[in-house]
Amino acid sequence: MSWREQLQPASFRGTPFFVDDASAEGARRVVVHEYPLQDKAETEDLGARANRILINGYVLGNDYFAARDELLLKLQMPGPGELVHPYRGTFQAQLISYRLAESTREGGMARFDMEFVEAALVTGPSERRDTPRRVLSQAAAAVAASQAQFVQAWPLQLAAEFDRAVAAVLNAVRTVETVIGVVTVAQDEIAGIISLPARIAARIRELIRRIRDLASLRRLFAYRAPAGSNTRGALANAAALSALVQQQAVIAAAELSASLTFDSQRQALAVQDELADAIERVSYAADDATFDALQELRTRVVEDIRTRAVDLSRIERYTPSETLPALVIAQRLYGVGNGVEGLLKREADIVSRNGIAHPGFVRGGVPLEVLSD
Repeated sequence: MSWREQLQPASFRGTPFFVDDASAEGARRVVVHEYPLQDKAETEDLGARANRILINGYVLGNDYFAARDELLLKLQMPGPGELVHPYRGTFQAQLISYRLAESTREGGMARFDMEFVEAALVTGPSERRDTPRRVLSQAAAAVAASQAQFVQAWPLQLAAEFDRAVAAVLNAVRTVETVIGVVTVAQDEIAGIISLPARIAARIRELIRRIRDLASLRRLFAYRAPAGSNTRGALANAAALSALVQQQAVIAAAELSASLTFDSQRQALAVQDELADAIERVSYAADDATFDALQELRTRVVEDIRTRAVDLSRIERYTPSETLPALVIAQRLYGVGNGVEGLLKREADIVSRNGIAHPGFVRGGVPLEVLSD
């Protein structure tokens, strides 16, 4: 087989381009030690430098804008990607830099001067803090502080306030139960524990912990207990109950966030911002101990989500130049490095993320949201 027959069509992350020429640069990492009164130097070889792979490529055609933009998108994605080198074959490469040139003299063409290094798979021990466990640990401390605050804030019941206190607690408990979808607590049960604020706090905590999705917990972030009257005791009851339900809801949401799996950096950071804001808001009605516990919980939630978001894909904008099947778009964007199963998952993500009616016909010229590699 001749050398021409062995050339491979060049591409990066599945996006093809033509090649004028390609070259490579290599070197050794050498430390030179020179000493007085010695004519010859002593050298210390620290190993090979990463080989630079230089490719002068181009895309062309009457509609070359679309091919140019597609290659630009791939070059700007973070991390290594699959490079098909016409002379050296296929390997993982990290882009170092690129230069784009266009001119009217060479109309219908965009030239790319690209510099890569071959990316190695680095393995070995790594240290990462168990941030989800830190969230759960601090959540337990925040629960205890919130319940202690409620016990201190719940006033001694006067006979005139007894019925209003029962009604207020019953309303709080049934609000939580409505979110869960069950109603089991009776008025007599609440009346039996109305003078035991620790039991009330434990009951509300137990119910809120049964909520296992953020959308439902969100409904309790701004809960307001009805006072029933303007007397001092009724207003104190309502304020204490409101603070308890709100604090326990955001604490439960923080606990839930530690076990969530996110699809993208955008989704993770949106949840992070929402929870950080919610914890900040409920801290305003907290005593000193609960305020400190909630603020530390806020810090740990942000640390946890940001740490896990580093490994997630970012959402990019991509506009196909023509109407194509979603599977073809997935192949162009991500290549075939993850096999058929991985490619099918990418196709399904494109379809669901963009609400595409038929995966065989994705309209050209319409911007899509896609995950970076």
